[in-house]
Amino acid sequence: MITAVLNRESLKSAAPYFLLGAVALGTLFFRLGALPFIGADECRYARIAQEMSESGRWVTPILTGLPWLEKPPLYYWITIPMIRTFGMSEAAARIAPALTALMAAASIFWLGARLWSWRAGAWSALILLTAIGYAAFGRSASMDMPFTACLTVAFALFAAGIFRGGSSWWQAACAYALIGCAVLAKGPVGIVLAAGILVLFWVFDEQGGSLRRIHVFAGAWITLLVSVPWFWLVFRENGFSFISIFFINHNLARYVSDLHHHDQPVYYFLLVLPGLLFPWSGWLPMLIPRPLRGRAVLNWRTWDRSTIFLLSWALFPLVFFSFSGSKLAGYVLPCLPPIALLLGRGVAGLTDQERSRDALRRTPWVCFVLSLLLAVACPVVFQIEYGGAWKVGMGLGIAVLGPALAALWFALRGRCVRALQATALQGLILLLAGILLSTGPLATYHSAREIAAMALAADTGKEPILTYYYFHHTLHYYTGYRVGANIINPAVLIDYARRHASFLVVTEYPQAQELQNMPQIRVSIVGSQGKLRLLRIRSAGQPPNG
Repeated sequence: MITAVLNRESLKSAAPYFLLGAVALGTLFFRLGALPFIGADECRYARIAQEMSESGRWVTPILTGLPWLEKPPLYYWITIPMIRTFGMSEAAARIAPALTALMAAASIFWLGARLWSWRAGAWSALILLTAIGYAAFGRSASMDMPFTACLTVAFALFAAGIFRGGSSWWQAACAYALIGCAVLAKGPVGIVLAAGILVLFWVFDEQGGSLRRIHVFAGAWITLLVSVPWFWLVFRENGFSFISIFFINHNLARYVSDLHHHDQPVYYFLLVLPGLLFPWSGWLPMLIPRPLRGRAVLNWRTWDRSTIFLLSWALFPLVFFSFSGSKLAGYVLPCLPPIALLLGRGVAGLTDQERSRDALRRTPWVCFVLSLLLAVACPVVFQIEYGGAWKVGMGLGIAVLGPALAALWFALRGRCVRALQATALQGLILLLAGILLSTGPLATYHSAREIAAMALAADTGKEPILTYYYFHHTLHYYTGYRVGANIINPAVLIDYARRHASFLVVTEYPQAQELQNMPQIRVSIVGSQGKLRLLRIRSAGQPPNG
């Protein structure tokens, strides 16, 4: 039996699993904790999970001991076991999203293989895992990837049920339970997206009865059974403040207004999606199914039903969020899996001799030009935005351009599959290069971990830590939420200096120079991190060492 398992045919059939596992290890898990928390969300969500773990509270999310009612608890629930197993760290806070990203990619592999062939499934998963945006969100301590993964696995099960003779009871139950989990990841938008995608498919499918195969009405009760209990429990603990904060402020107002200051034009996501899909963006025109090209796109009644389903899956979130008053790149992350499936099916239908010469003459140049623009932009951006780190940008540019040249070379010689393999390698190399090369500049300019450590080390007598014209969530997190007020008035800071023997201030370089020129205070530089400065301030009446 061992001989039979290890024969050449078995190893050949296992090859895509080993390949995709190795790619996922590199794009999702390699040096997962090397980059400190950046932005506002990562550190905040990680801290909430930590506090919930330490307090043993599983219903109401808490931040610095107070209820934090803006988001549902799924991310915290799946992160708490990681914190208890590995201890609190950046990696522990990111493991669960990375695992959900792997789960979603595996479901795409499974669905592609079930609908078309294992080759289509393997290419679909490979495209997803090497797309820059997908991997980046998979490595982030945020709600976006768990939400996307729940929807992805649910719709993979739906698609298998619709196009493969109907869902078994356990497949349908799992799918609707996952929709409920999506609600627990980001709120009612999980139901809105799921219902919108299915209704859009039902309208364009016109075959009647297709949705009965996935037991929509019975399944809705499973979704409610999974999601509603938490809403009831958290309402019992927090009353109508939960309604006003969660439903009204962070769901309804977020969608219909710019209350949260994320306003973007209606076409914003049309620009974001190609960036999230890079390096596969340039191949989109060639890999679009033939029924969707030219005038044939208007005759949608002739489209393959699986194409209609995947387009509904990709288009509804795109259109829905395009009309939202608040727009963030992660909102359209659920569009990537169905697009990857469409591309994977297109790749699986190619051989080196297939596809028109016209397409092979145009598309490779589009891919190469996009890569060239990015390669040129990298050193310029790193020189300007990251303190002269042009060498890092140059390294990333080489990582982009080398495989792009190989892809162009293969494509111009009619070896399309080789060109696509080079594009997959381009995505993998770019992600690994970004992890290895850009961690330092990103940590210096997008996180306050280093200067927070300096502030804690410099504190000789529980000195207050303030900020001056500067606010960053990571500074609060890495100082253990010891940061006091953010002062934006020089007179207020001078008055504070009169009432305190000494205190520490974190500010940016121009403001540090401004403070050093004030005669009413004594300023000494304790440390620096990129554009940030850590200052010790005393009143001018205090002796230098007083």
